[in-house]
Amino acid sequence: MTWPTGTILEEDELLSNLDDYASSLQVDAILVLGGGVPSSPKDPPTYVKNRCDVVAKLIHAFQERTTTNTGVHHPSVVCLSAGTAHLPQYITPHNGLPLWESTASAAYLMQHPTYPIPEKHMFVETTSYDTISNAFFTRSTFTDINGWKKIIVATNEFHIHRTKAIFDWIFSVPNTENGSSPNYELFYLSCNNVGLSNEAVEARRSHEKRGEKNVLENLAKQYTTLKSVLGFLTTNHDFYAANKLVRQSMGDGNDEKRSGNLLKLSYGQKQSADSSS
Repeated sequence: MTWPTGTILEEDELLSNLDDYASSLQVDAILVLGGGVPSSPKDPPTYVKNRCDVVAKLIHAFQERTTTNTGVHHPSVVCLSAGTAHLPQYITPHNGLPLWESTASAAYLMQHPTYPIPEKHMFVETTSYDTISNAFFTRSTFTDINGWKKIIVATNEFHIHRTKAIFDWIFSVPNTENGSSPNYELFYLSCNNVGLSNEAVEARRSHEKRGEKNVLENLAKQYTTLKSVLGFLTTNHDFYAANKLVRQSMGDGNDEKRSGNLLKLSYGQKQSADSSS
């Protein structure tokens, strides 16, 4: 089985030919994107658990190859995201501190009921609050430094196309003007949309489609170095620009970007009995 660089592989195709894909593809790292507020320190949202389940099965297949085939590399797993801009963070009861989305995903993977991933292969990225910052901080704090060049990016189907647009952009630009190409090879894993209503998935797809269009038609054309992407984050982004963060802390932020209830379900909001209809 082949998995050409830059293509999107669906969960069902991967799992139906898991051994073949594991034997034909050696990667340096697998990135598991965060997807919303956890329900406990080891319980990410159901649809994120599915991302983790698929990655755990793939890692297990890689482990078997490592055990039986000397020289086969065991990929690292990096869980991404501090939180989401759409909902308040989960606060850990015993210490009153926020629980990072990536921490819950890592806990679930390390304690996976069938295919637990060894701690030495697990990492967490704890700075990002959306997909653009997922990509930027993963590249700047993990992959560039560690020399990880062949990478699988795993998320749900409703999120995969904007994710691909963003990671293709962020992972292809040079650090600075006239810099060399980073030469990444990215592979995309589209996991099934488990645990969400059709209405919530459609609301999220619509949101993602608008974001993908903005990336392809505007952001990727305007910000063409990693340095300029940092400039975009620290001057224009609600969660990284100092002036915007100060205004939000004072209650003066722009509330027009508040997400609708259906969209919030795909960011981890619990569905109440009153809103189930």
